[in-house]
Amino acid sequence: MNSLKSIKALGRNAFLFISGQTISRIGDMAQLTGLSMYVYKASNNIFAVSLLYAVEALSMIIFGQIGGLFADKMERKRALVILQISQALLIALIPFSGRGVLLYLVFFVFTACTSISRIFQSAMSGDVVDSAHYEEFQGLYSSLQSFGVIIGPVIGAWIFAVYGTTALFAFNALSFVVCAISILLISGREKVVVVKNIIAGTDVQSQCGLNVESGGKKKGNSFTEWTEGYRIILSNPNLSAIVFSMPIIMLGVGVLNSIFIGISSDLWRFSDRQFGWMMAASGIGGIFGGLVYGHIHAKFSSKFFFYFGILAKSFCLLLSAFVTNFSMVFLLFIVNSIGFSFIGSTAQVFFLKTTSRQERGRVSGIAGSLACISMLCGSSISGFLVAYGGYRISIAGIIIFHLLCALSFWLIGDKHVLQRSGYATDKNGKQPVEA
Repeated sequence: MNSLKSIKALGRNAFLFISGQTISRIGDMAQLTGLSMYVYKASNNIFAVSLLYAVEALSMIIFGQIGGLFADKMERKRALVILQISQALLIALIPFSGRGVLLYLVFFVFTACTSISRIFQSAMSGDVVDSAHYEEFQGLYSSLQSFGVIIGPVIGAWIFAVYGTTALFAFNALSFVVCAISILLISGREKVVVVKNIIAGTDVQSQCGLNVESGGKKKGNSFTEWTEGYRIILSNPNLSAIVFSMPIIMLGVGVLNSIFIGISSDLWRFSDRQFGWMMAASGIGGIFGGLVYGHIHAKFSSKFFFYFGILAKSFCLLLSAFVTNFSMVFLLFIVNSIGFSFIGSTAQVFFLKTTSRQERGRVSGIAGSLACISMLCGSSISGFLVAYGGYRISIAGIIIFHLLCALSFWLIGDKHVLQRSGYATDKNGKQPVEA
């Protein structure tokens, strides 16, 4: 009953946004699973499948910050609808792209649209709900995204096995169309206002849902606006703490993602079916974590959830290095994912609360690019860690990255080390004054 009241309190726009993104997420996961199977069966080469994931990560690094600039300049609702339709058309072309260079070219263009779309979605998320409900919104959104991670691969594998490749990509294309329609139905008009930034003493653009009046802010060239994104981040300790600390934990995530199959088969001695259940544990934990965060966020500070999430993840990973019982490891990774959900939800709420509407695109693009670079670096060093230290040493390294993330968050967010060192400046290049 309380869950239904919470959903109703978020409003129609938030419900449409979350519903569309959930359907799109299910389609994404179904497509990625089916495309991996399609490429592997066609090439019989696991490297060809790995190349798909590399293309996706590279696309986010390249186009994430570009998308951030666009998201702060363009009308997000209209642009997001166009991006969703473009993704639908591109994914529908993949079955007709053969199995060579053209396939990867089409997929690269598709992932470019996807990368830019994700930045628009992140920036627009603060426009569809009142700031008083950011925590409930993020908790529900996170839970349903995790649900998509669980159900998407199941649907994708089933459609691929029963109906074939064309049906799978048609399903994914349809999910993008449904998402576009849900965004189109969001009410209100995007406008922009100029408000006074008390700390920096400058005019900045802010938001009030989708109903804010345009005008008043001068635009510089793209490079100036891009560097301003970094100044925006550095001017706020909490925002700096999130943007510069999250890549540290993503190093560990990159390592874990790369060696997880090896840990499952070689360290835990799990079967293929048990490995599938371990993958599902991540989604189950994400669902519970989002719901719990949305319901109890008011009882604790946001920073408590961040630190608790890191400690919970670290403890679960430590135990998993020495426990081989399937049921125990399964439960540990559910708790591990709950912890990661707390971390991610806290980061997103900090992002929404510490940026104005016209800053969110650039900040989101910078944060996303840094996180993807870190994940790629983590994947790159994972083989070295396993080869020279083994799986338990690799897990210890992942835990160290988690703890360093917490230390960085504390130093930047609580001790304001960037302000003291002189690196933090406001948008005019001056150090901000405490409010």
